[in-house]
Amino acid sequence: EHRFEYNRTFTEKPNTTTNAAWKELFPEQGGFFKHPDLAANRSTFAVFHQLHCLDGLRHGYWALLDIAASGQGMEGKELPFHASPRHIRHCIDLLRNVLVCQPDLTLEVRDDELGGVTGFGTEHQCINWQELLDWTTQWETYQQRPGAK
Repeated sequence: EHRFEYNRTFTEKPNTTTNAAWKELFPEQGGFFKHPDLAANRSTFAVFHQLHCLDGLRHGYWALLDIAASGQGMEGKELPFHASPRHIRHCIDLLRNVLVCQPDLTLEVRDDELGGVTGFGTEHQCINWQELLDWTTQWETYQQRPGAK
């Protein structure tokens, strides 16, 4: 079990510290791997794509907030692809599908003072994230022997 706790590092404006924290969520080479039984073609676990999308939403949020705060508008500004409207729309719909497909059915008790729930401080059933990273990292560099099937 794992208790969700709020960690500002993952929500703050992209900088060296926050980007490093996000990078630590991924295997060393980004998460694409080959495996003789599971993935003959370079593949990744969907969760790494989903985290990439969530990080893209973070970048897009802060980029647009900066533009709005500057009062200069979008004229002459180009967003990086991961923060572009096209990519953001893709990520929103991907994450919607993920949540509907694999819902976390942990019960969250309503906070009457807040008028809702925060999602933090509640025990959840989680996988061992480090084991997933270690396994994926091990197979990221897998090279099938020439001529092997």
